[in-house]
Amino acid sequence: MKKEICPTGFKLRHMLKASNRAITRVAWSPNGRLLASASYDQTVRLWDSVTGKEQREILGYSGSVFTVTITANGEYILSASKNSVKIWDVAGQDRPRTLRGHNDYVYTVAVTPDGRTILSGAYDKTIKLWDFETGENTATMRGHNGRVNDLAVSADSKFAYSAGGDSLIKMWDLDQKQEALTLTGHTGEIHALSLSSDATLLASAAYDHTIRLWQPTTGTAITTLRVHTKPVTAVSFSADNQFLASKSADGTVRIWRCSDWTTVAILAEPHSAFAFSGLAFQPQGTQLATLGDKDRVIRIWDCDFSVWA
Repeated sequence: MKKEICPTGFKLRHMLKASNRAITRVAWSPNGRLLASASYDQTVRLWDSVTGKEQREILGYSGSVFTVTITANGEYILSASKNSVKIWDVAGQDRPRTLRGHNDYVYTVAVTPDGRTILSGAYDKTIKLWDFETGENTATMRGHNGRVNDLAVSADSKFAYSAGGDSLIKMWDLDQKQEALTLTGHTGEIHALSLSSDATLLASAAYDHTIRLWQPTTGTAITTLRVHTKPVTAVSFSADNQFLASKSADGTVRIWRCSDWTTVAILAEPHSAFAFSGLAFQPQGTQLATLGDKDRVIRIWDCDFSVWA
């Protein structure tokens, strides 16, 4: 398939730019109205996806911000910089809380859908669990032999999945606070994970240029997508679980049809040299947020799923 500047099925809604430093990751609010971005410029920014306007700039970091996420109730933003996690009120009414305990850079943060537990993964090879209400570190889970780059949590809040610099995916039982499974197959550092909302698929993106699909509860390998020509840095399932988006250092975003794993669209998006570079489908609706201009710009696309079906 010929690579296009704006392929069939894509319509650019907004182009968002706030600094000349690379953006690391993006995250949608549950209703799809707000988009949060984390950046090497030591800020988190909130954007209105309808108007394309910056709604809020969150300051108070002393280093690059590696990740950002929004809680399932849409009320809090979690972000990580250096060795700490910060919790911000979306409305901006309360002072942030800071969680400290990791010994090195925190690269990923997640919150269980029930809102009770925060998870953080770091360069120190550990995953920490925190009580959301009290901020207490309730457990430290060890098992990776490399940094923890990404986390995904099951819809029932019972299991978490971690992507490691050791080329492994680990499944964790959050009730028992221990490892349940190890998923092997990648031959390079794993950068990103995405769980389908119906809990039938787990996608992983890695430095070995591949995307692997897994059955989440058993860890069974389903298939491997070997089309990208450089490391794959991000993956995201669409809200209806019919499509998977992937971003690669080869300068493309690919849309895959999940029914047969065919590439149905290729979007040109220049990539920076940084390991982390997010993209995310809107959790409700058909918009896709991607990072372009060597990751200094966020593009919000309206996607016509009917064209790709």
